[in-house]
Amino acid sequence: MTAKPHITIILNPIAGRGKAKHVHAALKRALEHSTLNYSFHVTSGPGDATILARNAGSVSSIVVAVGGDGTVNEVATGLVGTEAALAVMSEGSGNDFGRLVNAPKHPKGLLELLDAPSFKKFDSGVIRLTHADGTVNERSFFNSVGLGFDAAVAKKVSSIQWLRGIPLYLTALLQTLAGYQPHFFSVCNGNKTWQKNYFLLCIGNGTWEGGGFMLTPNARPDDGLFEVCGVTGDNILKVVPILPLVMSGKHLGKKYIESFDATSLVVESGKEFPVHGDGEIFGWDVKKVEISMNPGSLNVVVPHS
Repeated sequence: MTAKPHITIILNPIAGRGKAKHVHAALKRALEHSTLNYSFHVTSGPGDATILARNAGSVSSIVVAVGGDGTVNEVATGLVGTEAALAVMSEGSGNDFGRLVNAPKHPKGLLELLDAPSFKKFDSGVIRLTHADGTVNERSFFNSVGLGFDAAVAKKVSSIQWLRGIPLYLTALLQTLAGYQPHFFSVCNGNKTWQKNYFLLCIGNGTWEGGGFMLTPNARPDDGLFEVCGVTGDNILKVVPILPLVMSGKHLGKKYIESFDATSLVVESGKEFPVHGDGEIFGWDVKKVEISMNPGSLNVVVPHS
């Protein structure tokens, strides 16, 4: 009899304001009563999931991220370029990547997914950040990167402890609006370069960000392209009426909204600006980012169509 493929489960207990911690026991019970060949790990701090995933990549056919977008980012970072596939059980605050793959939210659904998995190759992105002090670092991202306002919202989200999902992100958005000033960006897309005031630039590999806002509704994670959405202007009050349309992706084509495709992008500013990747702050003092596409670099478990 052929041995069953090995599966590694990585759970972040603080994901979703501790929501993932509460599913820990139920998930372990479900696994113990299953016929899966698995190992189970609980993270103990930032970066831990990437190390665990990297180690699992050579021995497991599937590595499961149990948590939110930050956990998914860490696990996926450890799996890029390996044969192991990423699976997700959504237990975070935003779960935007989970929406992308219709990830289960309960142990039963996860076991059903793992019992008969289907696989797809997803693209990933690489962002090189130059900070105000001259230091440079690189990060991978899998759903979206945001420059400016949405990064400031992501930072505010981390300080609000009593909400999750859309209510959390709406509250953070409203708290960030007051007094927010645009950034003057120089943007290079291929052989075109321009300068303009932007409240935000969102580089989407996936459809949703911020817990369900469809800033890049036409982005697909397997087409080799980023969809870029920019909100321009110098008066945030003029942009506010457009914001409700972002919930359904109907903001495209409206005044102050730009949208275009890219395989690479360079953005810089004379002043520092915040950057988030997959909902986590990548830098608060960034002067320049260089973003590139890494096509078909991540195996992902998806539901059968």
